[in-house]
Amino acid sequence: MVSGKFLPLPYFLLDEELGILDYSRSASDIFLIGDNFITLVDEESRQKVSQYIQPDFSEIEIELNMKTKYDPLAVFGISVKWEGNKAHILCVEKTKEVDNLSGQLIKLRSRLSDTDFELLEKKEELEDAIERIHKLSGPFIPLYAEAGLVPLFGDLQADKLRVIEENILYRIDEGDYEQVFFDFHAVGEITDEGKKQLGQLFETIQLMGTKTMIVGLSPSQVRGFKSKGTVKAPSMASLKQAISEYIKKQNHK
Repeated sequence: MVSGKFLPLPYFLLDEELGILDYSRSASDIFLIGDNFITLVDEESRQKVSQYIQPDFSEIEIELNMKTKYDPLAVFGISVKWEGNKAHILCVEKTKEVDNLSGQLIKLRSRLSDTDFELLEKKEELEDAIERIHKLSGPFIPLYAEAGLVPLFGDLQADKLRVIEENILYRIDEGDYEQVFFDFHAVGEITDEGKKQLGQLFETIQLMGTKTMIVGLSPSQVRGFKSKGTVKAPSMASLKQAISEYIKKQNHK
């Protein structure tokens, strides 16, 4: 086994139970490392770890809130690749990226309030920063050659979904996917306009010849969708169950 101790980024080698088998020096510089990877993850992100860092997802990228020596809540982009029953994990800090975007928004709003001229001059810059933040809320993750996953995060409003939609439709068309799973486990409130926008997105995807599947809806979200009748797509409670059913169907083709 090749050691990852000298990699320039925080790196971990995990077993199937997420026990830490090896790690880079960069990882020990940033984290207080124990026996299990889950101890490095903030409580709010641990459900995401159990859902996505497993052999069912042979290669995946997610974002996690993690605890470091210097920051009790830091955002990291996590790249996971399974090799047999062991997972290789690279961590790239995104806290600075998010802080920079948030700082940019605060500065812009302060400057825009000064004069109407500045409002017109900086409008596009402000909208671009907002759009970049929205895009982080619905990444498209390839699972298999013909299946993809869109994990949604935060509250869903129509304007956020319009930004996410552009990337999703492009990736589906480019990759010729036949099935896309939409994971709602990390979704908060969905506005009425957001529900309409979701319905339009699913309808467009289905017209492209791609099937959609919703997973992880809370009881209140289920009731909300039923009352509005705007979203027409099959659903399952568990992402793992949905993917298992998909694999079974593929194997029987």
